[in-house]
Amino acid sequence: MSIEKNNIDNDDELIFLDEVSTGTDNHQTDMHKGDLLYEQSEPWQIAIIDDEAQVHEVTKMVLSHFQYNNRPLEFLCAYNAKQGLELFQQNNGIAVCLLDVVMETDNAGLELVRQIRAMGNHFTRIVLRTGQPGQAPEEQVILEYDINDYKEKTELTRTKLITLMHSCLKTYEYIMQQEQTRMGLEQVIKASSSVFCNHYVDDFVHGILTQISSLFNYGRDIAMLSFPDGFAAHEQNQQLKIISGIGEYENIQPQKLDQLIPEHLYQQLRQQQGSFELFHDEHCFIASYQANNSRDLLLFSGDIKDFTPLQYHLVAVFCQNVLVAFENMFLKMEANQAQSEMVFILGEAVETRSRETGYHLKRVAQISNLLAQNMDLEENFIKLLKQASPLHDIGKIAIPDAILNKPGKLTPDEWEMMKTHAEAGHKMLINSKKEVMRLASRICLEHHERWDGKGYPAGLREQQISLEGRIVAVADVFDALASKRCYKAAWSLDQVFDYMKEGRGTQFDPEIIDVLLTQKQEIVSIYQHYQ
Repeated sequence: MSIEKNNIDNDDELIFLDEVSTGTDNHQTDMHKGDLLYEQSEPWQIAIIDDEAQVHEVTKMVLSHFQYNNRPLEFLCAYNAKQGLELFQQNNGIAVCLLDVVMETDNAGLELVRQIRAMGNHFTRIVLRTGQPGQAPEEQVILEYDINDYKEKTELTRTKLITLMHSCLKTYEYIMQQEQTRMGLEQVIKASSSVFCNHYVDDFVHGILTQISSLFNYGRDIAMLSFPDGFAAHEQNQQLKIISGIGEYENIQPQKLDQLIPEHLYQQLRQQQGSFELFHDEHCFIASYQANNSRDLLLFSGDIKDFTPLQYHLVAVFCQNVLVAFENMFLKMEANQAQSEMVFILGEAVETRSRETGYHLKRVAQISNLLAQNMDLEENFIKLLKQASPLHDIGKIAIPDAILNKPGKLTPDEWEMMKTHAEAGHKMLINSKKEVMRLASRICLEHHERWDGKGYPAGLREQQISLEGRIVAVADVFDALASKRCYKAAWSLDQVFDYMKEGRGTQFDPEIIDVLLTQKQEIVSIYQHYQ
């Protein structure tokens, strides 16, 4: 059977009708096996662009029962190049395009090919069909245009059309699988780079869940769960904690946590052997990472019965990486917390020796943090400043008790000895490779310098003094004045604020004093909380 648009041979038409009626070929037999899957399978979109209605009808009749991988065909018809372009603008999943060359103009089909490819569509298999091969020579067309096949209508019999469709769809499916792999890996890389840059647990986890959802190009109900103490023999929800969630799990109630994991998967989780394993049924997917400290981290996704093997693989790779990263981040947080506690303990040891309390350190740290937060500074600097500020007076460990705890006024020699604590603290910490310790060393050295250059130990002025030194100087003096010391009674907070205001531009950085005064209520709250 030929499907030349201007002249359909009667003998070929009879042969075509006979072939359809016999139903003896393999394609016809396989077609009926997949009929029940029609409603469950997305059809392959086939564009027929030809100015002869008869060509449309014959093509659809030949391919009416054709299926590839249990998926039928959906025909999209256009009768000129303009309508054909609209088809591609309105449908982004066209697998095969059967395109006539000569329509409203002699090269309308060829120009349409250029427009389709210019849209960024390099996936659709475009087959040129022409009844006038001399108008568009095959060799020239293949060299100049991004097409996938070239057929003369006189040679395209029923069997050849079915073979052509099978070949085109097989190629298209393979190309789309490769594209999906590329896009998925691109998402994994992009997701990894973005979530690993985030230092905060809530944002980190929410970023993970969002990126996993984007791997599949549509929304998912996903949650990150944790069994902080491992699995126990009692009820599921007694230890299960939700760290973060998106979709319906974003605001899930604690009493519903036991509904997240089906019992049969929960039992499999209890029997986990390796550090990382996957568990799933048609409704949920769980990636479980068991760390050395017996903490289990679970990544849970809702209904996934439509996952492809490729999607399973991508989510498995991504989950393993992010769960390990989460555990590493958690360990880093614990290390940072231990470091912060050690810093505070060291500072508190000095405060205790000078008969002052650790609450002075807490207040200095909180006030320094508040000032920095309201000065539009980098987040990492603010975090380090809060950690380092409790060490501002660690150099006092080198000062004799008789001077450190003297109830009266110090003699000139005693005062000179007392001033050495700034350099002593600096020398203790300066050689550390830890960023927080190096910051603390500068604070030790410079928090007694003055904006007007009349401070100690180096007489630095204005911007010569490090920002951390200037901030802690304000916080330290404020709390020292507001607190009872062995050599003085506590001032009222109003008196302290008045003093700080008077020292603006002389003793203290004027910008920092402005922040202090605008945050007066917050600072009073800090002072009242840490008594």
